Amino acid sequence: MNAARIVFTIVSFVSAQGTRLNDVILGLQKATVFFENEYDRFTLDGVIGFQMLQAHLEDTLKGWSLSGPEAASQFKKVHDLVRRLDFTAAKAIEAVKVTDPVYFNGFQTVLQVDFWSFNPQWIKTDIKLVYPEVRETECFGENISDRCITQLLGTWENNGTSCLESDLCKRMMTTLNCQGYSLSHQLLYFIIVERKKCSNVVGAQHMDSQASLIVQGYEKIFCSNMLQRNLQIEENDYPLAEQDLFLEYVMLCGQAGFSEFFQAQWLDHILAWQQPGGCFGESGQKYTKHKRVKRRSNNLEGGCLDHTTSVAVGALGGYLRFYGTSRP
Repeated sequence: MNAARIVFTIVSFVSAQGTRLNDVILGLQKATVFFENEYDRFTLDGVIGFQMLQAHLEDTLKGWSLSGPEAASQFKKVHDLVRRLDFTAAKAIEAVKVTDPVYFNGFQTVLQVDFWSFNPQWIKTDIKLVYPEVRETECFGENISDRCITQLLGTWENNGTSCLESDLCKRMMTTLNCQGYSLSHQLLYFIIVERKKCSNVVGAQHMDSQASLIVQGYEKIFCSNMLQRNLQIEENDYPLAEQDLFLEYVMLCGQAGFSEFFQAQWLDHILAWQQPGGCFGESGQKYTKHKRVKRRSNNLEGGCLDHTTSVAVGALGGYLRFYGTSRP
């Protein structure tokens, strides 16, 4: 390839990357307006997605690598989103504290933006880790999952001990062949193990390199299977009843640093699912055995769901960080 073609290829790639970044920023601006208007109707689960989004935005600004003609404008827009989200999230958190105090006390730790740190490098899944078959039903329900996560957080009781793990939680969170939301809750559990440095959960005294490798090994197992499931959803033309799950997988595996979840064609569909008012999800969608009704999810203006909106913005925040920063 001669020098002229190399330059043209690089310029074309940078241009396409800049265009996609503009699309993501526009989608996030619309979602932020919706959040500003509806913040007091969001459940705690709904607010978490916007806090994860803010973490993505702040990390993107720290690692900003773009230098094209629109880079300065894009940087300013992202900075403005951080400011607006910081203001609105504070009001939303106060509202949740009043409307759902027990759940708030259990999960207030994950409402802190700085809780959601990121791995310094992008990583890949491994197709060899995909389960040959999966269970037909969920491995466990949300109530027991919440119990296990609050034991890690130390909020399972007043002044509770953090990084507590029962035999039930250990067995449940490491069970293979799970599908659906059980699979994403298993991943979330180990993300929290990593963020809280709960080395005892993996049988270590300190969160050293060996303990981290064990945690990351479980994360790779789960995200390898979540990627496979999303590819199946794509092959089936993104059934409406599975879009929430699809988005949750992108959000959580993106949070864990798996770059394969930021596929360009997926982004096109995610942005197409956004309603004109900025939200995601339709209250009239039908639920199948693979799509369980989220216990805490509110119907919002425009026939949208706060949980679907939450996981969508969390996913889009990952795309923004993927396109806006330079990481190997």
